[in-house]
Amino acid sequence: MMTASRTLTQATIGTVLAFTLGIASPAMAHHGWAANDTEIELSGTVETGVSLAGPHGTMQIRDADGALWDITLAPAPRTHRAGLREGTVPVGDTVTVHGQRSTDADRREIKVRRVTWNGQHFDVYPPPRS
Repeated sequence: MMTASRTLTQATIGTVLAFTLGIASPAMAHHGWAANDTEIELSGTVETGVSLAGPHGTMQIRDADGALWDITLAPAPRTHRAGLREGTVPVGDTVTVHGQRSTDADRREIKVRRVTWNGQHFDVYPPPRS
């Protein structure tokens, strides 16, 4: 037979564990910059306009060789504050992105710090610290 003290202890441990996992899981899921370490600047035509629907803003551009690149922007609120919003850059226009390319050479993905369009710079992330 369980005592009230033991039941309370198990409930407390269960609550603390659930709370800890609930906080730690999103933090562990965030990937940071480790998978994108090669500095790159790329110009291309916007194929898929800016989307702020996910955890990070996204867009796609096609380079001069016809390759399609996935562009990962900052989280939606930060991208929005930088002035880059859905519909800002029309599909078909040319942009230049500056950031870090995926370390996987088979993936055409760039996590960008800056998008330049029509003479405007959208700094979605601050420059890296020296």
